[in-house]
Amino acid sequence: MTSAVVYKRSINKYGEQVCGDNFQITKNDDSKIIVLSDGLGSGIKASILSILTTEIISTMLQKGVTISEVVKTVAKTLPVCKVRGIAYSTFTIVQIYKNGTIKLVNYDNPEPIIFKKGERFIPPYREENISDKKIKIATFNLESEDFIFIMSDGVVHAGLGNLMDFGWGTENIANYLKRMYRKSRNVKYMVDSLIEVTNSYYEFKPGDDATLVGIKMTEKSSVLIFTGPPLDPKTDRYYVEKFLNFDGKKIICGGTTGNIVSKISNRKINIELDNSISNELPPYGEMEGVDLITEGVLTLKALNELLEKCKNNMFEIDIDEEKANAAEKLFLILRTCDEIKFLVGRKVNVFYHNPALPFDMSIRSNLIRDIAKNLKKLGKKVEVEYC
Repeated sequence: MTSAVVYKRSINKYGEQVCGDNFQITKNDDSKIIVLSDGLGSGIKASILSILTTEIISTMLQKGVTISEVVKTVAKTLPVCKVRGIAYSTFTIVQIYKNGTIKLVNYDNPEPIIFKKGERFIPPYREENISDKKIKIATFNLESEDFIFIMSDGVVHAGLGNLMDFGWGTENIANYLKRMYRKSRNVKYMVDSLIEVTNSYYEFKPGDDATLVGIKMTEKSSVLIFTGPPLDPKTDRYYVEKFLNFDGKKIICGGTTGNIVSKISNRKINIELDNSISNELPPYGEMEGVDLITEGVLTLKALNELLEKCKNNMFEIDIDEEKANAAEKLFLILRTCDEIKFLVGRKVNVFYHNPALPFDMSIRSNLIRDIAKNLKKLGKKVEVEYC
């Protein structure tokens, strides 16, 4: 099944406190829906218009409403500029289905830039006139490691009347992204690089809001986190086998849990003390068939603190992968996964009740609930099973 990693970066028009572009990701049972809207003008008014547009589109598509009905609703709901007679806001929709089918809908935003097997791909668009608006629609297929970049016109117009007569332009942007593609398949690196160049073409005083959304196609990924020993030791083998047979990435959080898995599976835990970069967190390790092993509650608490810093998505935090501590390693794995499952043991560790500890560690399940809530806010599908 197909999924996608999505990363967005914006710069505001010079002198404005808010961005007039808005971006939103939602999901339904069979697809991921990505919407970018560019509100008319800039500042608060543009921001409100773009937020309303993305909210209406995302909510209706999530409920299975057709594109025609969505556009008609947006046209009736939001105003048209009386002075200039132009659209209240423009938008681009990318709907990614689990089978790899992509539905792309574009209204007056710059043409999306697509890379298929490393080469620029221009899909066969059809044009529909809906509520007197020309909407471009394309349906096509992409595979893992293919990319889609959607943007507001502030990106395309960078340098207009300044460094360039007609702005940066879609073709130059596509060529730049292709060079980035050859250097790295990291969507965050590609988007950050292009936005930095965009800002420099404006001489760091952007004449318009500029937003770029990078979408990297991936195989649908999931992860299972086993934390805490099962309540009944007689069930240890059942849950260890369930964990090791899971089809996806596997993480153990907790020394006792790790020892249980190691003993039953006869697999050795390898911990390199050199990776104990953080004075606050114990080092992490690995085991055959397991992607990451960490200490338990302290690491989970640090993970939750990272998640609480994220407002819209997990790419908002920059982490040096080579210097990452245990919680950051865990965060980086979760960032790439759509579905996150927790297997939480209910056996009480008396150590958690030590009154000398700096915070209450007695309720691991509360931590898991907080982590699950924060992950759901960031667009992840989360399941928790207690054992």
